[in-house]
Amino acid sequence: MGWRILHGVFVAAVCAFFAACSAGASSSPPSPPAELAAASIQPALARSAGSAPPAATPTATATPRAKPPILVGAAVPTIAAAAILVQDVDSGASLFALNEHARLAPASLTKIATAVVVLESGIDLEKVVDVHPDLERQWLEDSAVMGLLPGDQFSIRELLYGLLLASGNDAARELAVAIAGDEATFVGRMNALAARLNLADTHFTDVHGLGSPQHYTSAADLATLSTYAMALPVFREIVGTETHTTVGSQELFLYNLNPLLNYTPGVDGIKVGYTEEAGPTFVASVTRDGHRILVILLNAPSMAFDAIKLIEWVYANFQWSAPP
Repeated sequence: MGWRILHGVFVAAVCAFFAACSAGASSSPPSPPAELAAASIQPALARSAGSAPPAATPTATATPRAKPPILVGAAVPTIAAAAILVQDVDSGASLFALNEHARLAPASLTKIATAVVVLESGIDLEKVVDVHPDLERQWLEDSAVMGLLPGDQFSIRELLYGLLLASGNDAARELAVAIAGDEATFVGRMNALAARLNLADTHFTDVHGLGSPQHYTSAADLATLSTYAMALPVFREIVGTETHTTVGSQELFLYNLNPLLNYTPGVDGIKVGYTEEAGPTFVASVTRDGHRILVILLNAPSMAFDAIKLIEWVYANFQWSAPP
């Protein structure tokens, strides 16, 4: 059928971020609440550099945490977002934090948990599933989709690419049914995962993040979840892939919606999201000189630009200890 790029409204949002970076967008996603917006943020180093909240890993044996990096340069740049967390992965130290425990809508960052539940289910990733003939098309309008049609046949692996690259809400629904029989049961497994990882500020009500007021998480919980997910080889491989052409009943060309992948040096994952309620949301994984950080932004109107500012600030102004 030829390559098809099915980005939906979500791509328009990502394009708007880049337009804002270069020339200032004429229209932008909703601004964060005034009481949470940060027009001029001072680094919260009292609870950041040196503080190391526990971060779960997929391995049963805990490894000693590395020493946190030390701030040796300039203070954090000006960032506007409802919640921010910049975390050093090896030590678990927060390098900068703002409202990191605020319970906010995550939009498609939800799909990080969706993918983890799929990968931990034990299902054969090469198993081919039939897209249900009663696939609801109406609710998919004006949302990001992989491009599934009723009767399509794709493997679980291909659906994961559609979930994590194209942010496909259709892929999320099909994966949930394939794994658990129905979405409600699958959501129960997502909340069980949240409980197992001690994500105290997280509750899921769906598999895609289109959401309800009871569907929320926090920047701190997303750091724990993202660290856990990035330790899963298949997850890490998929979110680090820029483009993918599906093998199945359709040949779909999927483009990773992460605006910094293969654009900002060191970015190797993980996920973006957008809804009108949540605003732009982003988790970025960055590795330079062997030092990995996570940058989490929730309801951040200049998501891509501000993520780049935080990334460059960290690597220019923090010093890591040499390994023993």
